[in-house]
Amino acid sequence: MEIKSYSNQWAAEITDLFYQSVHAIDPSVYTPEQKEAWAPTPPDYAAWSKRLDEKRPLVAIINGQVAGFIELDTDGHIDCTYTHPNFQGMGVASALYEHLLTEARLNNIERLYVEASFIAKPFFKHRGFTTVKKNTVQRNSVMLVNFTMEFDMTTSYPDFDPDYREDAPTITDVEAWTGYAVLEFGASWCGHCQAAEPVVKAVLVDHSELPHIKIADGKGKILGRRFRVKLWPTLILLKDGQEVARIVRPLVADDVKSFLKVIHEN
Repeated sequence: MEIKSYSNQWAAEITDLFYQSVHAIDPSVYTPEQKEAWAPTPPDYAAWSKRLDEKRPLVAIINGQVAGFIELDTDGHIDCTYTHPNFQGMGVASALYEHLLTEARLNNIERLYVEASFIAKPFFKHRGFTTVKKNTVQRNSVMLVNFTMEFDMTTSYPDFDPDYREDAPTITDVEAWTGYAVLEFGASWCGHCQAAEPVVKAVLVDHSELPHIKIADGKGKILGRRFRVKLWPTLILLKDGQEVARIVRPLVADDVKSFLKVIHEN
């Protein structure tokens, strides 16, 4: 999967993706009438082309196809988040959101907000968004329900500690917790830094140029550098490239042990 900035070559494909993803929603959630009001037939390609030129969304590409897209306005508004029905369950929305977080921080956006559908609400709730209010909106004379949700970016940064902390987890600690060797250690802007094969991939993802580690099968050079930060990262465990569990708060040994148990059970 690649996350790319918008190019107008994808305008028609994104328009079709939006239409298809809306109409693929289970009718028990949104009725056919509501889905038609939300995404009318036929799609308005000209209007969408103009919109996309203005919004410049992030686009997920898998095997040359548009798998999803996400839009971030300058005021922190997440306007659209859609995944193609053929690529759902593959971490597309999660990958797009991680890149959106990077853009938001680079642009000093302090608050994210979204009008989430019933379908999207759990996705944003899982990522720390809180519900502000329930909305009833009218589209083409049909009433639709969504939820205004927001996320305070100012509380999501790890605290930087320029001084060495004896109680900060070390690579040796993490190796002892997991039974896997740490192969790489470094710093980067956001993004999933996945460990090598064979099976278990545990990732500490940072969002403000703080260190991350990779855990793998013990083959390769082990670097012995310590963390020099107060840790509040995201620990993500993946199996076959798919996320199976995550936690966002200071880590302790039991966190890692329990997550390894989860991934082996999956």
